Amino acid sequence: MNEIELSVIIPVKNEGGNIEFLLRSLREALDELGMEHEIIVVDGNSEDDTVPRAQSLADRLIVQSEGGYGSALKEGFAAARGKFILTMDGDLSHPTDFIKSIYRKRDEADLLIASRYIEGGKAEMPAWRKALSRILNAAFSALLSLPIRDISSGFRLYRSEVLRRLELKNRDFSILEEIAIKMWNRGERIEEIPFIYRPRRSGRSKIKLLQFGKSYLVTAYSMWRLKRRGED
Repeated sequence: MNEIELSVIIPVKNEGGNIEFLLRSLREALDELGMEHEIIVVDGNSEDDTVPRAQSLADRLIVQSEGGYGSALKEGFAAARGKFILTMDGDLSHPTDFIKSIYRKRDEADLLIASRYIEGGKAEMPAWRKALSRILNAAFSALLSLPIRDISSGFRLYRSEVLRRLELKNRDFSILEEIAIKMWNRGERIEEIPFIYRPRRSGRSKIKLLQFGKSYLVTAYSMWRLKRRGED
């Protein structure tokens, strides 16, 4: 597998209203950076027109073999050829023009997290959702003794050689915490840079509040055990 500079992985499900605009905007941003890149869309068995819309604009489209956000990321990681791997959402809440800012800092850390909750960051969302997100992120960071303010952000840049050393197990959104903890346990460099989160342009969020709360409790306990054991 010939290595290139950057792979962008976008997990999607029923994002037909957003995916074309996102991929066109993303391609423009990547072309401006002037390095060899690829765009990988990982589809979670969409029931709308996401796949045909994405297929003509992405470099590769993968239909997930297993469900879940974490599974989507793992299948994308396995397919990626980039020296660096960028992950972002497919609902336009992660601005493509920010990629230049995060990519410029690529040599400063092994994991760069676009953070809503450090100075200069911002989250444009309903007050109840913002409060819940802040509480969960603060609780996670305190419970796990990690100096990360936005551990649930999926807008990230990884150094692929470091990422590939990890044995990842989680299949849902908790993979984000799993990656951060395992990197921290190994002594890898993790940094946050501020960005502005904006609501999705079209469609509905895939996160259900009660399901997310239950998942959070399970994840918090399993990640606490992982942190104590110091596994990588």
